[in-house]
Amino acid sequence: MKKTIALLLLLYACLLYSQNNRFVYEIHYKRDSTSHEITKENYNLDITPEGITYYNRLYYINDSLYAKTKAFGFEKFRLTSFLSKNTKNTFYENYEYIGDVNFYKIEESVHLNWKTTDSTKMINELKVQKAEANFGGRKWIAWFAGEIPLLYGPYKFNGLPGLIIQIYDTKKEYLFTLIKSEKIPQNYQSYTLQNYKTNAIKTNYKKLNTLKSELYESPFKYVLNGSAMSLALERGKKLQLDDGTILSKEQLKPAEKNERLKLKSFNNPIELDKAVIYPNKD
Repeated sequence: MKKTIALLLLLYACLLYSQNNRFVYEIHYKRDSTSHEITKENYNLDITPEGITYYNRLYYINDSLYAKTKAFGFEKFRLTSFLSKNTKNTFYENYEYIGDVNFYKIEESVHLNWKTTDSTKMINELKVQKAEANFGGRKWIAWFAGEIPLLYGPYKFNGLPGLIIQIYDTKKEYLFTLIKSEKIPQNYQSYTLQNYKTNAIKTNYKKLNTLKSELYESPFKYVLNGSAMSLALERGKKLQLDDGTILSKEQLKPAEKNERLKLKSFNNPIELDKAVIYPNKD
């Protein structure tokens, strides 16, 4: 009870006293549609007069540590895709990370055709209203708070007359729930995201899918193409993968099969109609 009241008070405090709001969503989802395993992560939705940014909370933790130590990275940090939208623009900027050394930038307009209903209920002491929409190859159920006049929600979900408090697809493979709100400090700087934004390579989804297919064919090509990492491996250094696996240069080739299996297992993205169908190999 105390938790729900605290969330309610924080939401109103953010709206009354700040134009720089951060909303934290807890996400439960299935990476692999054939598995029962559920992944849980937290994402930040930052809303300012300049626009919005939606990103894994690991980036926020990394920025906080960098502000103190001037060093990037920590044990559980990993790279993930993120997105932003400038208030002046009609499109989102998607910064896609596919597992190589780059981020890829794709500009995309997102318009959802919501059907609002008369159904209401309470979530964390907030009165919310039900809306439905088809997006990304899924049917979505959203619960939004008309008392909080912000037109956004997690990921690319937007356009409702109130902040989205909870949203899920009808198969219950993705569930986003607002769990916390914060005031963004005046001096906050997103060192990590800005660095990746600056160096992102502009592309489109067709080209991005080609890159994903090439990465599937040769999962460690970005290591073995004469890069600084390649030179380091030649000198006896080892490569640490996102899951913590540590490999020497000699172990890369035998490990390719396992990397392909990991790529194929992420067959259930939020936008299901953008899933890449990889061929059987090995």
